[in-house]
Amino acid sequence: MKKMPDRAREGMERAVNIGPRERLKRLIMGIVSLAASAVLVFVFVGYDAPRLVRVLVFLPLWMASLGLFQARENTCIALASRGTCNMDSGEQPVGDERSVARLRLQARRIHRRALITAAVLTLAVVAFP
Repeated sequence: MKKMPDRAREGMERAVNIGPRERLKRLIMGIVSLAASAVLVFVFVGYDAPRLVRVLVFLPLWMASLGLFQARENTCIALASRGTCNMDSGEQPVGDERSVARLRLQARRIHRRALITAAVLTLAVVAFP
């Protein structure tokens, strides 16, 4: 079995800036937003809303994606942008610049994935007859 180079392993390390309670908050936000999205989709499709109106489902889908991805990655994008963490004992600065850089990179990835996910799902809702 090949050993992975140290540099490659470093890129795979996940930075964490939220504790279990903060993670649960984001998970709940994601689930509630996803449920709100589902209700909107059923209402829009059920009442045969114009396709342009169906685009409104983007916002709750984006919030759901953000909440669920942040919970999954144990990373809050707002805290990462400030270079802080909240491990359930209040907001505190992250120790070193390398960790801050990793958190910010991870936050950008989360945000990008959430936008893409919400956009794709919104397009599916708009395309639905």
